[in-house]
This record gives sequence, structure tokens and C-alpha cells, in this order.
Amino acid sequence: MKVLFSPQRVNILQRHFWWLCLVMVPAILLSPPVVSLLSAFLLVLLGAIVSMKPQPLKAEDNLASDSSQVLQQVFNDLPNRVYWRDQDLRIIGANRAFLDDFSLADKISEAGLLDSEVKELQNNPCLLERDRSTLSCQKATISTELKLTLSSKNQYKERWVEHASAPLYDKDNQLIGVLGSYYDISAIKAANTEMAASKEATEKANQSKSDFLANMSHEIRSPINAIVGMANLALKTELDPKQQRYLKVINSSSNALLGVINDILDFSKIEANKLTIERIPFDLDEVLSTLADMFAYKAYDKDLEFIINLPANIPTMLIGDPMRLNQVLVNLVSNAIKFTDEGEINVSCTLLDLNKEKVWLRISVTDTGIGMDEEQRANLFQAFTQADTSTTRQFGGTGLGLAISRRLIQLMQGDIGVISSTNQGSTFYIEITLPIQDSQDVSHHQLLLERLQGTRILAIDDNLSTREMLYELLRSYHMEAKVCRSAEQGLELMQQAQDEGNPYQVALIDWRLPGMDGLSLVERMQQELDPDQLPKTILATGYYAEELAEKAKTVGASDFITKPYTTATLARVLSSAIYGNKQEKSKAASALSEKIPKALYGAPLLVVEDNEINQHVAREMLSGHGFEVDIAEHGEVALQMVQKKAYALVLMDIQMPVMDGYRAAESIRQLYSYQQLPIVAMTANAMSGDAEKSLAAGMQGHIPKPIDEDALLGQIIKWAVPGPYEADSEPATDFVTEPSTTAYKYPQVKGIEFASALARLNHNSELYTRLISQLVESYSQSAMKVSEFITRGQHDEARRYFHSLKGASANLGLINIEKKASRLEEAMKKGDIAGVADQITGLDKLLNEAEQAAQDLTRLNQSKDGENAS
Repeated sequence: MKVLFSPQRVNILQRHFWWLCLVMVPAILLSPPVVSLLSAFLLVLLGAIVSMKPQPLKAEDNLASDSSQVLQQVFNDLPNRVYWRDQDLRIIGANRAFLDDFSLADKISEAGLLDSEVKELQNNPCLLERDRSTLSCQKATISTELKLTLSSKNQYKERWVEHASAPLYDKDNQLIGVLGSYYDISAIKAANTEMAASKEATEKANQSKSDFLANMSHEIRSPINAIVGMANLALKTELDPKQQRYLKVINSSSNALLGVINDILDFSKIEANKLTIERIPFDLDEVLSTLADMFAYKAYDKDLEFIINLPANIPTMLIGDPMRLNQVLVNLVSNAIKFTDEGEINVSCTLLDLNKEKVWLRISVTDTGIGMDEEQRANLFQAFTQADTSTTRQFGGTGLGLAISRRLIQLMQGDIGVISSTNQGSTFYIEITLPIQDSQDVSHHQLLLERLQGTRILAIDDNLSTREMLYELLRSYHMEAKVCRSAEQGLELMQQAQDEGNPYQVALIDWRLPGMDGLSLVERMQQELDPDQLPKTILATGYYAEELAEKAKTVGASDFITKPYTTATLARVLSSAIYGNKQEKSKAASALSEKIPKALYGAPLLVVEDNEINQHVAREMLSGHGFEVDIAEHGEVALQMVQKKAYALVLMDIQMPVMDGYRAAESIRQLYSYQQLPIVAMTANAMSGDAEKSLAAGMQGHIPKPIDEDALLGQIIKWAVPGPYEADSEPATDFVTEPSTTAYKYPQVKGIEFASALARLNHNSELYTRLISQLVESYSQSAMKVSEFITRGQHDEARRYFHSLKGASANLGLINIEKKASRLEEAMKKGDIAGVADQITGLDKLLNEAEQAAQDLTRLNQSKDGENAS
């Protein structure tokens, strides 16, 4: 090999030794152990050599000196490629590794070598470009990954290298060239690529699993929902004790299984990044009211005090995801009740900070249950983990609830934590920041509070936490409040107030008090207090019970309220008890109408429904309970009507032409808040996904079709804006009859439920027959109508056609037609035209059977009328 190291170049390398160290150290660290050891040894040896005192340059100096030979040997044995150029960017020196990469052995002369003179260097112009940049800028370039085409044994191959270069200076600090170096990182690059591919494959497999479970949500939930629904229906029929016990086991087990499935599916949705957090307007007080409704019975059943504390200084009209927030709170309260055998459950909201745009909240759930030790707390929020992991666990569950809750709160940009110790109970808390709605419309609630200002009220409850909460809440209403813990104390305070000439106007009394209970106290009040100064009495119970309602009326109580107390409910009941309604309810009101509060008599309701048959059913049902009913055939008409008239509630169908229920609700929400105009969804697809969409669109409740009268009234009572409504405030006696023991007789026709259908129409057989005829007329020759839809590409119209048939037939008790329409709707939704063609052929036959059954009903009634006449 030709000598490449002159004394002058040796002196140059000595002056740049430290830069060489900087280039070579990363290579030593990243190379395999053997190569690293060799490189380190050579670098040390090189350091020893270049540390020698530089020799004066003489013309007759040659490379025979010991230091030059050793230095040449060191450079040649380095795994790093090192080369240097002069000011003209000619390569004037290099180590053996560089020469081998470009087949340059014996090609570099004293005059140097231009890249253009060697094909191998021409194939890698990036080296020359980087060195030219270093020379022109007189500044070292940072290490950069490059892809070079190198030659080995007359074969070219691509290799990844990490390259760096720096300017070279002589002893007078004059720029004389460039020093370059690179090392091969192809093996490292290949290993990283392989590792990344393996990681990606693992993530894809995990994602596929999560995607599968997330997409199977509907398929898994549907049969369980069917079991739960049919078990509930069966429990309402006449059963012997053994059958009832079996069905209750089926019902409770199905609900438990549904809870487990929901947990797994929610967790899978989170893992698959398919779960998103909504940002919609909502009322925090409504979220807490829903929580109260859900757990009042469970707390009552375990004899636990259930408290919800929402201070008046917290704004409640917020923006966020009420459904997911409720899901987290449901999990926390459910766990609290599960792990608490005695004491109380306290849901408390605390204001951390507030400005014009946002509110910082802490919502805590405190129990007096079994508590946890430090180890249990550390693992609590991990998936599939429970505090009690023994094989004989006392408490059920998947261990997913808290893991899901934590992920949901994190998606809301919040935090969740726990404070607990063994046998001392637990406090779970969430801290979240939520935007405040621009319009904090509390006009109705504010009106109630204004009417309550200055009212003297006595609250009697034996639970200290409840008394403290009530005192603060009533004081926030600007009421003159006093609290005590027993009936005896309360009676004494009321007697004392009467003697002082300043009697209490309202007494809020817990039913279950130590010593004398609430009912006995009301009776004593009637006997011992001045009847002209007797306060209005409201009895409170941990769960609604018919026996309390009947007994409360018997002893003379004005009203009753279900615990836990919530801000809106308490204000409404207090106002109703104090001011009541000028109109008395008609004696002819039905048993169901007994449930309707006085403040809702004559309330105007808007039913948004495109199907004329369903319109008739809704009008008949609601008018019978004294409501004023208006009809809108689709969302666009409804949007116009709500701007012209103040409604207490909107009942919104989902699937309609022109503007569907979701879009209509979203448009209404831009004009009116939840408190100004409640909206309840009505749909034949009463699955959880529809409920989620309804809530997201701005609706508050969800009623499945066919409409159940109890469920409908329950939603109206829960959400409708209370009056008083002066116009036509009594129930319409034209439509209401005295409760009767008459046994209605109907034809026995397979696939038709006359009893439930006619109950929705107040047993108006003539109207039922007319609606059946209207249904047959509207949906006969369906095959031709649907064929036209499909021909014109109006698949959504065809799907809506079947959806409307499904809802109407369900309300009329036509079970076979409802099932047929449901299958046709599903096939249309999937684009299965062949399936639609197969299914639709039997529809006309079912419609004819329904029409014949309606005629049989008419003949039966005529025959019965003739018997009565004779």
C-alpha cells in the first residue's frame, strides 16, 4: 500500500486529535463489545502517539520515523472510516477502511484525488456536499445518517452510516482542508427496523382484538337486552311464587351479565381509541338527580343514608360529556354502596376555582364502608383489579369499573384519586375543569327560589350530614331555616314558634326518625298545633313507596319527597307544598293520573312524530291525563312551533323526513336551555347507542316504542317544566273514566296484543279499528313502493319507511308486523336488497290478517252492545 502519512499531515492530525475523539466515541459506544474494546484501545494508543511533541517539518523528513508508522497503523486498524481533504476538496489521505469502501487502494497520490475521478465517489455525492459545506462555513457539521453505495469485491451494496466532518487548520490557524469520518450503522438500523416492525405487528394484533370487541357491542348487547326486557314483561304477568322467583333470578342475573359486558366493551372501546368525549351543554343538577334516581332504592334497601350536596355557589349549566361523567359517578356510588353495610354515602360537590369561562370542580363520593390499605389503594385503578382478590370474594364485579373511570376522567383532562384506610371508609374524588355555558338560564329555578325567600322552614332529620347539608342548602334559598334531629324536638320547636306568634310555614320531616317517626309526628301536629297556623308538611323517605304516599295523605301531609335531596327537586316540592295549585284535580282522574303533580295539570306538550297512527296514539294517551297536546310532523315544523309557544316538554321521534330528531334537538338547544325546554326521545330502536346519541343531541330522556304509559308519564313528571298552567289545568274528563273492574274481552289472534294496544287508546275500540284500517291503507303494496325508493337510489327513505311501520305496528300491538318491519329495516340499513326482497313478500298477508282481526274486534263489540241493550 502506498504511504499516505507525511510528517506535515501527522502534525495536522495531532492538532485535531480531540475532534477525532468526539467523532469516534459514539462509534465505540454503539459498536459490538469486541469492536468497541479494540476501538477504545486504538484510540488510547493514538492519544499516546499524538501527545508527543510535534517535530519540526523538514523537507528530508520521511515516513520512516517510528511515530508516523505507529500512527499509520492505528488509523488503518480503526473500524471508523477517516479521510481528509485539502482546500480544493481533493482527498489527500484516508485509513484503510475508507479506501476499501471505495476501492481506492493505491489511487491516492501526493497531489490528492478528486471525487469526479473515481466512479465510486461520484455515486455518493452527499459526502462531497457535506464536506464543501464544512469548508465554506468553517464549522463542523453535526452527525447525520447517510445512505452510501459502497463497493466490496466489485459488488455494490447500500449501507447506512453516520457521518461528521470538521475544518482543518495549520499551526498558524489557517484553514487548510476538511477532516471527515463515518461509521457503519446498518446493523443497528436493521435491528431497529425489525424491532419497530415487531412492535407494530403486536400493536395491530391488539388493536384488531379491541376493534373486534368494540364493533361487537350491538351484537353482544342485543340478546342480553332482549332477555332483560322479556323477564321484566313476564314479571308483570300473573305468576305463582315459584315462577316469580325463577324470573327474578333470570332478571337479576341478566342485568349482572349486561353490566359485565358493558364494562368489557367500554374498556375495549377505550383501548381501541374509539371512545370520544362529547362537548355538549348539560345541567350538573340533572346529572346528580339522575344519580339520585338510580341509587335511592339500593341505598334504602341497605338502610344507608344517601346524601347529595350541590352548593348554590356552583354554576350548574356547563359544557362537557354528561353521560360519561354520570358513568363515572355511577361506578363510584355503586362501589360505595356495595362496600358499605351501615352508615352513609355522601356525594358532595366542591368549588375549587371559578372565572367567567370555566369552573374547577371536585366531586367526591364518601362512604363509611370497609376502606382499603395502602397496597390495595396502589393497585386500585389497574384493569381487572379489585380490593378483595381472594377466591371467596364477598363482592362481585369485573375490576374494570375504576380503570374505565380513570381513563374517562383523563380523557376529560381531569384527575381521579382516593383517600382511604382500613375500616375507616373511603373517599373517591374527581377533579375536572368544565367550560361554563354562555347563558346560565335559571329563570324557572330562580322564580321558585324567589317565591321561597323568607319562608320559615323546620327540617327534621336524624342524620348529622343530612342536617348540615339541608341547613346550608335552605339558607342558600334565603329561607329562614332551622334543623333538629328528632320528632320530639321538632314538635317542641313548632309549638314554641306558634306561641311566639311566628309559626313555621313548612316542615320537612324524615319518615324514619328515632322514637316517634315522621307519620306519627304529622298526626301529633294535627292534634296539638293550632290548625290555622299549621305548617305545610313534606314527608321524606329514602325511596318512593306506595305505602308512604297513601299514609301521608291519610294523616294530612301536603306532599312527600324522595331522598337524596337534589337542588331542583327540593325547590320544586317546597314551592308546590307552599303555593299548590288553585285547581283541584278531577275526581274522575285515573289511577295513573294520581301520579301527575298538580304543577303539571294542563301542561302543553309538543309531540314530534311523522307517523299519523303514532300521532293518534300519543294524543289519545296524553289528552287522557289532562295534557294539552300539539303535533308536529317533523323536526323543522317543531323548530318553528317551539318559537311560537312555550311548551313544558317536547316528545321527539328520532327518524323523520325533512329534519330528523337529532338535528331538531340540536337546533332547539341553540335557542333554549335544558331547563327552559326539556326534550325526551321516542324511538323504536331503544338500544344504548340510540340513548347516547339522543343525549349528545341535547335530549334528556329516552322512551322506547311501543310506548309504555307508565314510562311515558314517568319521563313527563321527571323532566317537564312545572306550572302552574292556568288554561285547561284540570285533566280532560272527556277522556278519563273511573277506574273500573270491567274485564275487557278481545279476539284471540296469534301475533296481535289487543289488550296493551287498546290500553294506550283508553280502550277506544272504534279508534283502534280506524287506525288499523289507516295502517293497512298506508302500507299495502309495500313491495312496489320500496322498489321505487330503491330504483331512485333513496335507500334512506326505504329504511325510514320500514322504521315508521315498525313503530306504528308496535303501538297497535301488531307483533308479527313489527318483527317483519324490524328485519326489513335492518336489511335496508345493511344494503341487503336481496334480503329485503325475500322478507317483504309476506307483509301484505300480515296486514290483511291485522285488518281481519280489527273487523273481528268490531263484531265482538257490536255483539256485546246488543246483549247490553237487551
